[in-house]
Amino acid sequence: MKILSKNGDTIELLASPDEEPLNRGDYLLIIDDDKKLLAQVIDVEYAEIPGTLEDTLRELASESISVSHFDPYDVGSVLAEVRDSRLIIGKFRGIIMDGALRNDVLWLPSRLNSKIERASPQLISELSKTCGRRQIVIGECMGSNMTINAEDLDGRLTIITGKKETGKSYLTKLLITSLANYGAKIVVLDVNGEYTGLSETLDGSRSDVAGKLASLIPGENFKISIEDAGLKTVLDILQYILGTPATSLREFIRVWGLIEKVDGRATLRGLIDALHRIQIHESVKEALISRLMSLLDTNFFDDDDPTQLDEIMNSKKNGGIFVVDLSKCLPHSRKIVVEYLLSKLSNLLARGVIDPVFLVAEEAHLYLRETYWDDLVTRMRHIGLFPIFVTNQPDSIPETIYRQADNIFLFNFTNESDLNYISKASRVDAETAKLIAKSLPPRRCLVIGRVVSDLPVVVKVREMPLKAMGETKLLFKMKAT
Repeated sequence: MKILSKNGDTIELLASPDEEPLNRGDYLLIIDDDKKLLAQVIDVEYAEIPGTLEDTLRELASESISVSHFDPYDVGSVLAEVRDSRLIIGKFRGIIMDGALRNDVLWLPSRLNSKIERASPQLISELSKTCGRRQIVIGECMGSNMTINAEDLDGRLTIITGKKETGKSYLTKLLITSLANYGAKIVVLDVNGEYTGLSETLDGSRSDVAGKLASLIPGENFKISIEDAGLKTVLDILQYILGTPATSLREFIRVWGLIEKVDGRATLRGLIDALHRIQIHESVKEALISRLMSLLDTNFFDDDDPTQLDEIMNSKKNGGIFVVDLSKCLPHSRKIVVEYLLSKLSNLLARGVIDPVFLVAEEAHLYLRETYWDDLVTRMRHIGLFPIFVTNQPDSIPETIYRQADNIFLFNFTNESDLNYISKASRVDAETAKLIAKSLPPRRCLVIGRVVSDLPVVVKVREMPLKAMGETKLLFKMKAT
């Protein structure tokens, strides 16, 4: 290989057709004396050579004519190799000097004397590592194990995205089980009811995280009191989820105050009974009672024997995975549960009652209202709530969130609009995100951000011995079984 040109952060190399094939995401070292330029391969094309089109057309026209070519010096084979030469397109990732990767040094290697070779997996692993003691083996990169530090997920915003059946949830389970083993606490908003399988291994035996797993099913073993939710949260539920008019909300605040003064505390049944007795406009009374009855029908509210979330969270001393199973909830019930959870977790964290927690939000656009996005990323991380968004609809997450993301695990996307959206917002150049993400096979992802010291790498996610669930159920496969 030889250097052809460098324009901005794009490097073009010429290679002969018989050189070893490269994969998108591989790294190359361009060595000149004691300095090394690091480039990442994003595409391979044919080298544009003057006269190629004319020669190809001439050969195409003469294919039907049997002509014997006299070539005593074997010039034809040399010309054929020149015409088949490859143009390797790479992205500049930095200059390696004294074992450190730097982007502030202006230096170019010699076109004639430099040597080009594949970067070793060990070098890439060293360059992408940050300081940390808690390592997570996420898979394989360039033929060697790829590890990240749990500390680089702590206090950070992480996004895991890709189209369906590419391995997003699988990677999420790998990350949270590793974090739990290091003592972290994770709350999982489980839309599909697939995270409870982590308590078992593939052969059906008890897994090593089974003791750290707690399943919370709204309406069954997870119920709350109106008093525990608090007036502000109940008002948010009535306004944003059940669409209660402002005039009705003002009356509700008055009724809540009266109930607390008379009974000492507010209860859902007490509020409904009070609304039946109190003298207010009939339309307002009917609007409030119908909505409170809707809350009662969810079975999520129980004023007599509520669940104490802080006790559940503190019951796991050395790490825990708290799975909130939303798979049986109706859409509005799901939003009510999430509204309470975010409010309650924020309150407990602000008071220091519980340790900081990771929040895994699967398909967050289904239950998070828009005003919560910025709140999750800005205010909540300061009190100790660190979101991990998992979605196959990247445009459902606001672009501003991508721009603030510390880590992105990008799986395959073939849809151009999805690729355009991600490429504008991710922490890597648009061309790299588009070309690499489009060609990734299942279970492979492009890792971007702090966990790899902003050195994007392609990783094949490793297998887990746990019962991951979440796979697509196939009719014909079931019939064959």
